[in-house]
Amino acid sequence: MRNLAERFATFNANEIAWYGANDFFIDATKLSKVFGQISPEAWKGKRVAISDMSVIELVASMVFLDGIAETILLLPSEDNSEIHTERLVQAKIDIVLNEDGIGFLKILHGKSPDIAVSPRQWPSSDYLDDPISTTWLLPTSGTTGIPKLIPHTFQSLTRSMVSRNVSAKFVWGSLYSLRRFAGLQVFLQSWLCGTPLILNDDSDSLDTKLTRFAELGCNALSATPSMWRKLAMHPMFDQLKLTQITLGGEIVDQTVLDLLSRKFPSSRITHIYASTEAGVGFVVRDNKAGFPLTFLNSSISGVELRVDELGHLWLRSQRDNQAAWIDSGDMVDVRKERVYFLGRANGSINVGGNKVMPEEVELVIQELSEVAFVQVRARKSAMLGSLVEAAITPSPGISFDASIKKKIIDHCRERLEGFKVPAFVVVADSIALSASGKLLRGNLE
Repeated sequence: MRNLAERFATFNANEIAWYGANDFFIDATKLSKVFGQISPEAWKGKRVAISDMSVIELVASMVFLDGIAETILLLPSEDNSEIHTERLVQAKIDIVLNEDGIGFLKILHGKSPDIAVSPRQWPSSDYLDDPISTTWLLPTSGTTGIPKLIPHTFQSLTRSMVSRNVSAKFVWGSLYSLRRFAGLQVFLQSWLCGTPLILNDDSDSLDTKLTRFAELGCNALSATPSMWRKLAMHPMFDQLKLTQITLGGEIVDQTVLDLLSRKFPSSRITHIYASTEAGVGFVVRDNKAGFPLTFLNSSISGVELRVDELGHLWLRSQRDNQAAWIDSGDMVDVRKERVYFLGRANGSINVGGNKVMPEEVELVIQELSEVAFVQVRARKSAMLGSLVEAAITPSPGISFDASIKKKIIDHCRERLEGFKVPAFVVVADSIALSASGKLLRGNLE
């Protein structure tokens, strides 16, 4: 399969592709009818940026442009205009699509297309006979400076996905912006399997999203471990009937795997290791933290893995003879027949010359049932450079008091070296997550 349009050719006429707000839905008949009235000539061979528009217009634009445009650049809605401008220059963009996108919703609602064309069958020969191999440009989620633009192809974005028509077996829900790698992966997975996707605008609240998921029968969700913990604390969580659970984006620890297994005992739980730079690396489905040692020095879903002398995990695509090894930036530890993630190599806390991985301390604290959320960060120290601070959100019904604080510190002392034990334990009513559902890493002055 070379592009999104080729997958559409296998849809049944009444199959629902997307659910929007207020009972609005898009099925294959609507897609084919509207796309058949849009001329591809304006975008053929062009470098196109997708900016602010409704989520329905966004997904329609992505499907229509893949195989037609030379480049598709996704501009995250949370970025400011200065960053957008810099990215447009970086990518040498010809056309910026804003509110009206390719005009999908205008035509759907009865307005004439900007360029009059005779209705024709879609997908047309432009996609099926000699399509362009569209380059997808995805910004990394870096926190300093202008993040890099990472090029991908349809093949690299869908490397671990199986194109099979499972139709209404799954109804996927979209928790994240589709302009980011994690959200785009959910969109692509649902499209390739021909399963409906419940779409949400980036500004929709978690309450709104979960209410719609429950009403529309969402049974498949993908989220970071931090987001899964946040969902588990929400009163609407008990109304979800999930049969497919996917985790990724952060370290997938045994505590969150056990939490989800208890809550949804009949569901399939999938850990996907991926990054914007490398694409999808591998998939683990054995409900255990880390991944099997056998994955190293072998090809998993067309990707080779190795660990260097510093403990960094490296990846390389086996399908491209010219592909270079990519340093994931993740630190790992090999123990017996398993490889465990320790944290980001550039995220350590320097305590008197000793490196502390915040994720390692978080995993230990999260073993306690009294803790719903924890974020470990650096607090500056005149003598040691930094000290370790743990911000805690207690589990529902638990009051944060001196006894809980003591239990956390005692537990850390039993499991960690002395310099890794938090010097400060504070309460946090809520812990902020990024637009892609990850803990926002920050230090305290």
